[in-house]
Parts: sequence; structure tokens; C-alpha cells
Amino acid sequence: MTYAGAAASLPGAGGRWRSMRCGRARLAPLAALSALTALLLLLPLPPPLLPAPPTARPQGSSTPVTVHEALPTLPPEGSGDDDEALPSGAVRTRDRYVPGHARAHPELCAARGAGTRLVVLVPSAPAHARQRQAVRLTWGHAGRRADVALAFVLGAPPPELRAALDREDALYGDIIEGRHVDSYGNLTLKTLSMLEWFATHCPLAARLLKADDDTFVNVEGVLRFAEAPARRGAARAVWGKVWRAGRPVRNASSKFFVPAEEFPGAVYPAYANGPAYLVAGGAAGALLRAALGSRWLRMEDVLVTGVAAERARVRRADAPAFLRRRKDVAHACALRAALAVHEVSFADQFDLWRKLHDPLVKCPP
Repeated sequence: MTYAGAAASLPGAGGRWRSMRCGRARLAPLAALSALTALLLLLPLPPPLLPAPPTARPQGSSTPVTVHEALPTLPPEGSGDDDEALPSGAVRTRDRYVPGHARAHPELCAARGAGTRLVVLVPSAPAHARQRQAVRLTWGHAGRRADVALAFVLGAPPPELRAALDREDALYGDIIEGRHVDSYGNLTLKTLSMLEWFATHCPLAARLLKADDDTFVNVEGVLRFAEAPARRGAARAVWGKVWRAGRPVRNASSKFFVPAEEFPGAVYPAYANGPAYLVAGGAAGALLRAALGSRWLRMEDVLVTGVAAERARVRRADAPAFLRRRKDVAHACALRAALAVHEVSFADQFDLWRKLHDPLVKCPP
């Protein structure tokens, strides 16, 4: 027992006096604290501290770099600096594209992409909720990594799908919505929306992978491919299955019909096949600007990775591993050598994911 406690327990007046003295001793600090609090309340409050801009270390650098707002991606209204010379009456892509995003989720790309090795943007249709779920549960799991960002890019859904899409995005927070009606004929607009989102919210990311929602992606393989010594420093390049000497389809009943008004030439420029291709981060804005100033073309891969790439002097490098079919990857070792498998069903996504990570299969180096 302490001295104060012993004194308080003594009988008689002396014990009571000591108890009162100890009580006053305890109350003195409380009174001082109350007075100090009242004084502080009378003083003016300092201005709130503003958060500092986020900092990040680019890969391979030990020096932090301050990340500022991205520069505007689109040319000013009416600018013709990047426009292709077109005959009177021809439709320019800029005339059909509405910039911006009705649903953007910039938080998906931290620090404007500084330190992000790969951004995967998956064009998808509003009704393809099942395909998106298959991606999330398999190879899309890579989007949880700190150095990889992943999102689905859609146009505006029909009214009957709006509520379902809102619920899906509220649950996963990974749907980007452009300002165009979602339709097959608007795939070019969806791809431009993808490029604009990357150039606006992820301009410091190293690479952009475009992969359709019926594509299986070997993300680890893509990262190894992108960072191989021969490609690590490339800033203006597109990699994919490159088609050369392709010709426009003039049959009006074909899904791939292209009228002469959209492409008057007889042969397309070399372009990367649409289901999956990889873009150097520094080339995304250049491709977007060149595409906006070009003649409208509904074949998005021809316009972006062909016409626009040629005008923007972006190199197209052939990488056949970005276009594999399901039958091409029957064996796990063939799958591990592939970078993207096209025309994959819901069930195939899970089968390929299991096969890719099967610990019992050993492949030659």
C-alpha cells in the first residue's frame, strides 16, 4: 500500500485531513488541463494540410518521382495537328468519338501507373457478365498484384442491363464505361476509349495489354515477354500477331465488310490481330491522337494498330504467341509457351487456368 493510501485509511480527524489533501493533489493536474484546453479553444485554427502529390519509384530507379496530373490526352477542339488529309465528305474518327468516361475508376491505376508493369484492359459487352466472372476467377486474379492493373471496358449498356451492370460494378469496382453505345459496330470507339483511359489515368505504366473477354492470358508469360532485354526499352511499339498484305472485305453481307468510303485502298497496312496485343506505354497516346485524326474505320485493329500506328511511326512487331487457338494448347507445355489463347469458353477459362498451374507437369526449359 502507498503512503497516501495508508494515510487515508487512518481513523479520526487526522486521517480525514490527509484524505482531503490527497484529493486536492489529484484534482490539481485536472484543473490545469481544463484551463489549457479552454485556452486552446480560443486560438484560431491553422489551415488544413493538403496531401502531398503521391510519389513512386519507377522500376529500376532508386529516386522517388513526384507524380502529377496527366496531361490532356485529346487534342484541343478543332485542332488539326494530327489529322490525315481526307477528301471532302469523308468521316473523320474524331467526329464520331465522344471523349471521357461515364464510369472511370481512376483508382485502379495507382500513382498514374508509376511502378505498374502491366495494365490489362478487357473490352467486354454489357451482357457478358459470365465471361467477366470467368476472367476474374482465373487469370484476372493477377489484377490483385500491386504491379498489375486490370479492368473491363464497356460502352453504355441497354436500359434493361443498367441495374445489373451497376450491381456488378458496385461489387467488383472494375468496369470502365465509355461515352458510346455498346455495339459490335462501335468496337473502334471502345478501343479508343481504352486508349484514352490508359493515357489519362495510367500514363506512367510500362505496358498496355488489350485482350478480349473470350481470351485466356498467360499474365506471367506476358510480363516475361515485355521485359525481355530486346523489348524492355521499347517506347513506340505494338506486339501481336501481325497480318501483312491483308485486304478489306467488300462483301456487304460479311461481318467484316468495309466499304470503300471507309478504306479506299486495296491493301491494309500491317496491323496486329485484334483479340490480344501489347502496346508500349509511351505509344498509347500517340496511337489515340493519330486514330482520331484518321478516316473512320470500323475495323478497330486495322485502324489503331495499322493506320494510326503507321501515321504515328509506331513499330508493329510480330509475336504469334499472342494468337493461339484452343486446339493449339492441348498440352500444358504448349499453353505455357503461349501468351494469349483466343475463342475460349467459360469452362475453358477454368480448365486452362488449372492446366497452366498444374504442379505435376514439368516442361523443358
